[in-house]
Amino acid sequence: MSIRSLLKTFQLSNRMKRPPASIRLAKLADFDALLRLVEAYYKFDSIAFNESVTGGALRRLLRDKSLGRVWVVDTGPRLGGYAILTYNYDLEFGGVEGLLTDMFIVSRYRRRGFGAEMIAAVRDFLRNAGVGALELQVTRANRRARLFYQRLGFKALDRVVMSLDID
Repeated sequence: MSIRSLLKTFQLSNRMKRPPASIRLAKLADFDALLRLVEAYYKFDSIAFNESVTGGALRRLLRDKSLGRVWVVDTGPRLGGYAILTYNYDLEFGGVEGLLTDMFIVSRYRRRGFGAEMIAAVRDFLRNAGVGALELQVTRANRRARLFYQRLGFKALDRVVMSLDID
């Protein structure tokens, strides 16, 4: 099932329940609200949150488009979610690939199509930029998210993510 058809299914089944909202690129003015969403996501996924480090990196990303983009779910009075795209250069994918480093939808806005819309916006952006691959990480324990991404066409690679802090 394509992202577009999945999105239409979500929209039709949730038309009455879905609050008005839009997916848009984040602005520097969104910084404080975005940082609170990042903190909520980190708590949800058991990631250590250091406000000064994460805040500095987020501010830099919002200012420097060469690093990536941030999209938000704008519900009017508040932000209902966000996605962060950064770039990687990988020969396997023909050069530049997109990395969806974060995607988080506030619980009251989940299962209303916003996640699928967010992925569609990122995918359209990458297609228009000539980037042919999008990669993301999801925890093994988050079965619901893994199924969601699989329905959108993502495939699990037989690899283990490893990290080394350089300090």
